[in-house]
Amino acid sequence: MAFSVTKSGPYFTSGAISFSAMRNTFRLNNPTGTISASELLRDTNGSNSDPILPDATENSDVATSTDWKTSQIRDSIKFYNLTQPSGDTNVNLDIDAQAWNGNLGRNIVKKLNLEGTCGSNSTSQSAAQLNQLANNLTIDVTGNIFGCGAEATTTGPDGADGGDALEITGGGNNIKINLQTSGRIYAGGGAGEHGAQGSQGQSGTCFDYIFGQVASGCGFCGDCSNLGAGYENYAGCNNVGGCACGGWWFWSGCQNYTRSTAECRKQDPQTVAGGAGGAGGDGGRGRGFNFQSGSIAGATGSGGSPFGGCGGFVGTITVGGTGNTGETGASGGEWGASGGNTSNTGDGGDPGAAITPSGFTVTGVVNSNTIKGSY
Repeated sequence: MAFSVTKSGPYFTSGAISFSAMRNTFRLNNPTGTISASELLRDTNGSNSDPILPDATENSDVATSTDWKTSQIRDSIKFYNLTQPSGDTNVNLDIDAQAWNGNLGRNIVKKLNLEGTCGSNSTSQSAAQLNQLANNLTIDVTGNIFGCGAEATTTGPDGADGGDALEITGGGNNIKINLQTSGRIYAGGGAGEHGAQGSQGQSGTCFDYIFGQVASGCGFCGDCSNLGAGYENYAGCNNVGGCACGGWWFWSGCQNYTRSTAECRKQDPQTVAGGAGGAGGDGGRGRGFNFQSGSIAGATGSGGSPFGGCGGFVGTITVGGTGNTGETGASGGEWGASGGNTSNTGDGGDPGAAITPSGFTVTGVVNSNTIKGSY
């Protein structure tokens, strides 16, 4: 349904117009005594928060300085109000695009009654925005203004920020927000930080062989330990052979008829990385208009990969370990709250603002039930 318009007026649509009647109609803060014609000039000062006869499109016939006549007061108004029906939902409500009849930037005292729901499905857009000049405007909230919650953090590590609820950036004077008991202005929650990758499994040890040879002598096989610690004989010396000597009376030494070498080897250990750690879990999504119920918990991490084995090596000394499970993602933020952090290198997302920028006057029932987020 369209927003409804109500006005205090139009007044003096017919009949006589007396000064006392004009006083009672327009000078509400002091309805006694006389009222002068100068007080009934149309006040166009945008910074005047309580004009007697306000500037309004409906009052454009009323003089602002000279040539004032009582006939100009006919069909004039004092206040201007817009109301959102209680059953309506408006996504990304553009406040200044509503049926203000050119009065938004004028100094007539105005009220915007938000009785339904304003929401956003994008963290880059506020649930309700006022981006044009406004003077003497009260935004009275009986219903809901809900910012968008951040989506889950599927890539990391930082969680996305939540969206703003109410944005007022057009400038002006005397802009106020009034919260009723049932009213709620909630910023969207930030997303949780992505979980860190699980740590790598314990390294394994594989080996190849280093080979060498040791010469054998007369009647013996060469000693592989002569090559260093860890060498062992694995082949050779199958036929050591014999020796022949010259006569003892003319020693001429011994000759090896057949000589073979000792074939030696030792293990050459190689460290091989353990299984890769599992992927961290997604950070939870933030609470918002787009996600008003349901779990905001982060997802559990994936299991790690097993040790890849010693393929390409001769053998295994110690088997490596399986990678550790990835870290669970942090929970997203509730309304107006930051997303949680993990041990990863980033941060959880920040919440949006309940009202941005800060500094506007907020009246009425202001507590943790009616407003969540900065303002």
